[in-house]
Amino acid sequence: MEEMLMQSSQAELGIWEVFVQSRISISMIFLGNVISVLIAIWLSRVLIEKGANLFLKVIFTAFAIAVFLNAFNNGQWVNFYLDGFATSLANLDAVNGDIDISATSKDFIDSVTSQGIFGKIGMFVFFVSGLLIAVIPLWFNTKPKKV
Repeated sequence: MEEMLMQSSQAELGIWEVFVQSRISISMIFLGNVISVLIAIWLSRVLIEKGANLFLKVIFTAFAIAVFLNAFNNGQWVNFYLDGFATSLANLDAVNGDIDISATSKDFIDSVTSQGIFGKIGMFVFFVSGLLIAVIPLWFNTKPKKV
């Protein structure tokens, strides 16, 4: 029984170690997505100032949509990443039988499974609003008319 407890603890620590090491790449992905959205917004402002023709507007709109889709796809991968670690810990708990996993692992599983769609909606709203901020001023005159 004691040996089973040690093996379970080592497996749990191994899962947490991989989780912690992966957080750096997840942070870099998020930072890259935010920077790409900001670049799209900046390019939109430059095109508006320069008076872009229809061809440039269409190309930039396609670029802004590609930035949105890439960022949204990366956000989905982050969600898969969190779900995968929660599933790994839950599977370890199920395989252990009478041996419980740590309270931190149980809390992590609960937080990921109870989060539901809330985090996905927040991610979607963030990236859609960035897309709209970049594209709407390009196609519609948002400057107030002077009287």
